[in-house]
Amino acid sequence: MASLEIRVPDNLWDDREKTGSIVLWLYAEGASVKEGDVIAEMLYEKATLELPAPASGTLRIGVEAEVPVALGEVIGTIET
Repeated sequence: MASLEIRVPDNLWDDREKTGSIVLWLYAEGASVKEGDVIAEMLYEKATLELPAPASGTLRIGVEAEVPVALGEVIGTIET
């Protein structure tokens, strides 16, 4: 079984703001997701962004909601 990392997109913030947070995971740990499903909502600079699943498989959450995350940080995986 292969794993694909879920990373915070590195094009979300400008040079001033380098962190954000997961507001809500829309699927539970171990849930089956399909590529393109919105799996989490992120907050950055007072705006909310929906994060889609990069592949179909089983969601493994690596960072809980409301924990600060940085650009490019791995926040979970999809086991395919």
